[in-house]
Amino acid sequence: MESENIVERLNKYEYNNSNVYTGFRSVGEARKFAEDRNGTLVEVGFLDGNDNPVEDSSQNLINENKYYKAFAGPDYKILHSSDDGFQEMAEKLKERQNAVTEKSPDEKYFSDADWQIEEDAVIVLFKGEIENVTSRERSKYLMHTKVYEVAVSVPKSSD
Repeated sequence: MESENIVERLNKYEYNNSNVYTGFRSVGEARKFAEDRNGTLVEVGFLDGNDNPVEDSSQNLINENKYYKAFAGPDYKILHSSDDGFQEMAEKLKERQNAVTEKSPDEKYFSDADWQIEEDAVIVLFKGEIENVTSRERSKYLMHTKVYEVAVSVPKSSD
């Protein structure tokens, strides 16, 4: 079996003296990536609705052994697979998906993005009810969401 080229899966952001990588599947994966590339484990925030990470350790991700957190407006909650309540909401999504399979092909095609639950999904709740399912990457652009991730900063001379 061929091993995965992790750099192809990660998101890379270029700065003057370093490259910052995000999109890790665990803190351990990020830590190993940093060790292998003479990099530094850091925490970043996507705080302005754009794809511009800034160093931000306010969410204490590394100490909590989490690699992703997101916060939206006051009536919204973003659930990631590592969050409490995610499994319960995933079960509700499965029930909805079962109901969708009884609909016409057009209704299935235009229904919510429940299929994304199979990927590295996040569930968006509005006032406690499921509003949307999206990816970690796309969550940066929703409702002025602030997204925090574990990242690795690699000096350009080591990359």
